[in-house]
Amino acid sequence: MSRQSTFEFLGMAESGEGAGRYRVPITERAVGGGRGSLFGGVGLAAGVAAMEAHTGKPAVWATAQYIATMYNPSEMHLDVATPAVGRSVTQCRLQATSEGNEIVNVLGAVGERPEKLRGVWDTMPDCLSPADSVDPERHFDYASLHDHVEVKMARGMFGFSGVGEATGDNRSLVWVRMPGVRVDAAALAIIADYAPSVVGNAMGRVTNLSSLDNTIRYADAAPADTEWVLCDNQVEFVGNGFANSSCLMWSESGQLLGTASQSMTIVLL
Repeated sequence: MSRQSTFEFLGMAESGEGAGRYRVPITERAVGGGRGSLFGGVGLAAGVAAMEAHTGKPAVWATAQYIATMYNPSEMHLDVATPAVGRSVTQCRLQATSEGNEIVNVLGAVGERPEKLRGVWDTMPDCLSPADSVDPERHFDYASLHDHVEVKMARGMFGFSGVGEATGDNRSLVWVRMPGVRVDAAALAIIADYAPSVVGNAMGRVTNLSSLDNTIRYADAAPADTEWVLCDNQVEFVGNGFANSSCLMWSESGQLLGTASQSMTIVLL
């Protein structure tokens, strides 16, 4: 079955205002908050997709700083700059705006280099398959990105819904997939934004969060037949009104696809 890219899934397009300029319609596919606000992972994903489209090179890393939110319906405009273009690596800087207001700033690099060394020291943990894992029973009374993303808990409680068994430690395992969408670099940026559900698991209670930043670093590209991605999540610190978490992302065959981390504010309802 043919699967679309995340660029296509989000409805991204060149803006026609010059090289490196793109637009993203903020529709139900881009929002995740209860008020129909931009899903943080989409902001980073759009930046990754725009950098790759502008340079024609694969992403190496990217980080997003969230300045403001926006709501459905609206439109986000992306402007990609390349302040350093090397023989194999290009450094990128991207600003996302809406009606002249800053929404997200993204920094990153794209490129390819010959492999002269290789090492992967972590291994994919043994865990339940997606079919045998727990459905976190997310229920929403509005259309959002979550309607296009499937989540299964292989270990722990889903911290945003309270479904599953809290492990009493700081780690959870979450399977995530986007049916009909390729597991490309931008898709991994969206998938990684489900990893902070580990905070609620660690605290043993439903915990809502708001992202301050989101960073992703890529390893091997996902094999073409990869559908589910396992997020091996860990929370390092909760306190002073903030939380820090990270995750390793694995293909179904045990290939390391990337690492991600976030800083968040804690929002208890």
